Amino acid sequence: FLPLRTLLLYNSRPQKPQPPFFFPPLRVTLLPLRPPMSAFTAPSTTSPLVALDRQRLTLEQEAFGITEELNSTGKPPVGVSNPLVDREGFPLADIDHVRVRTLRQRLAVIRTDHKALMLRIEAGLKQASKPGDEMSEDEIRARLAVKPKPKYDNVTGCWVCKNWDGTVSGIEGGENVLFDDIGKDEVDKLRLDALSLNSAPAPTPTPTPAPTPVPTFPTPTSRTPIAVEPFAVVNSVAPGGPAFQAGLLEGDIILKFGRVTYQAGFRSIPEVVGEAARTRGEIVIDLLRDGAQSRLTLRPRAWEGQGVLGCHVVPYKR
Repeated sequence: FLPLRTLLLYNSRPQKPQPPFFFPPLRVTLLPLRPPMSAFTAPSTTSPLVALDRQRLTLEQEAFGITEELNSTGKPPVGVSNPLVDREGFPLADIDHVRVRTLRQRLAVIRTDHKALMLRIEAGLKQASKPGDEMSEDEIRARLAVKPKPKYDNVTGCWVCKNWDGTVSGIEGGENVLFDDIGKDEVDKLRLDALSLNSAPAPTPTPTPAPTPVPTFPTPTSRTPIAVEPFAVVNSVAPGGPAFQAGLLEGDIILKFGRVTYQAGFRSIPEVVGEAARTRGEIVIDLLRDGAQSRLTLRPRAWEGQGVLGCHVVPYKR
């Protein structure tokens, strides 16, 4: 009989490291079938593929549970391939060696069974997706026939191949071109004419500019002395803006802006403009132009330019 220390060292000898358990993803390719939708039937729950898929799912769930238990056993965890002895060769004292070895052995069996099961599922999927029965004999014969060598297409400058139905693959619109017509002068000329027509840019219509509205300026009402003192001057007017539509001109001297005058309510130009932007109501403006007093109505609104007035007003310098 061997000493107990020798038996323990023999049974706990380092095992060959094994890669972590990994299930390859199941790749399923769906092929279009010829029969109408009424011919399709739901897969039976007792079909071989459904049964094989259930076995696959059971194996993967069991393997996941084993891997989780091994990765949580010991400090650090022993995992599925780490050695069960310390650096000096003695068995680890904080794990159940029998349990760990049993789980690792079961994991190896699951790995082998899973690989064989995946091969059976792949073969079953290929068998179920064979379209041979849905094709006509002529189509099957054409698909199995030896294909001719590729041709060089002078129109597109590409090499093309022949499809089973005689059309061309490798160029855009090849489903409308016969492989046997590639290289014929009369066909190439017709195709070049069609390409030139399709590639010619369409004439861009010239947009008709919208007519610039001509403002109607008010007629001066009087040239009597002005009793109201001016407080602002129009520095600039943007074309097409509300001020332009109302008839306001650069250089107009503002005497009254709504209810605001120099004597009543005027504090600053930004305050007057801000109040007009908030109310968005009609504003009656009394102004002085070329020494004559005039009156016009301004309607603040949003337009393509900045602000809601379309003009720049500065304080009047006395």
